[in-house]
Amino acid sequence: MSEYAARIRLAAVWLLAVTAACLPLYVVRYRVGPLPTTLLEDLIGVTVAAYALTLWAERRLPAARTAYDIPILLLLVAGVMGILASPDHTRALGIYRAYFVEAILVFYMAVDLIRSPKELRTVLLGGAAGAAVLAIGQVAVFVVALAHHSVQIDNAPAFLNTSANAVALYLEPPLAFAIGFALFPASSRERWPAIALLALLLVAMVLTLSRAGYGALAVLAAVMILSVTNRRVRLGIVGGLAVALLAALELPFINQRLSTLNHSVQLRLSIYHQALTMLSQRPIFGAGISGFPIRVAPLRPASQEIELYPHNLWLTTWSEIGLLGVIAFGVIFFGLLWRGWRALGRARDVYKPVIWGSV
Repeated sequence: MSEYAARIRLAAVWLLAVTAACLPLYVVRYRVGPLPTTLLEDLIGVTVAAYALTLWAERRLPAARTAYDIPILLLLVAGVMGILASPDHTRALGIYRAYFVEAILVFYMAVDLIRSPKELRTVLLGGAAGAAVLAIGQVAVFVVALAHHSVQIDNAPAFLNTSANAVALYLEPPLAFAIGFALFPASSRERWPAIALLALLLVAMVLTLSRAGYGALAVLAAVMILSVTNRRVRLGIVGGLAVALLAALELPFINQRLSTLNHSVQLRLSIYHQALTMLSQRPIFGAGISGFPIRVAPLRPASQEIELYPHNLWLTTWSEIGLLGVIAFGVIFFGLLWRGWRALGRARDVYKPVIWGSV
């Protein structure tokens, strides 16, 4: 590879890292002429251009191949069917572009560009920086709301004017990676930055007041304990988690949030019942992309708030992109879990914490 091609490739990898850092910027929306877009979408466009320039400089075609190319293709086909089944084709097309086409494009670029531990670390550092900024922002908006006595338990403050649940969903993956690097660092100098990031993300996660987020934390804690083979380290982790749990439960707003768990469970059961009833009537195509609130409107109690999706990964996938989509997604999801679990024991260097965080 020539020096010129190597520089272009390095720039493309760094742009991929910047894109990873800027994932929350989908909330910055504007129009370019008649077309709606977001800042994240435009960053992806710049990264795609750099990737195309890399291919030109290296005089080759894309070389990204995975074991899941066919299920991914079927997922894209299911998405097109979801557009056709949607009651709002324009909105469905925009969601398909952002959640399917662009996400899969970034995936294949990453598979082709990231070929060494150094390149993987570059992208991971970008993602970690973005997660840290969002976590600091979440802590800051909560502290400001607390100072002004405006914290609403059922509508917690959220950074970037998103929802608290959206913030929790964003923080969960980097939290898992931070735990992975804290448990299985490639070198001792990686452990302490990972622990620092983990502490920051954990505080931000708690302050989202997301009960689903708390459930995810409980699962991560259990997996973390089971992953440690050293008995003394395991006891230390259990002790630390117990202290953190007791401290969190002393916070009055967390106690209040958990006290409404029964209402949340009843609401979820009602939503699941509506989704299953609708899917029994439309099993092949589902509601179509963004069609859930419209399709279940006749089934929704008059006093219940309108929900955009069923609040369940599998019901949402089935509702949005139909039976083909949920099958294709299941093959990808469980296939990656299985491959990751099998690879975890023999993984070394940076790959071990990354696989642990992914699984």
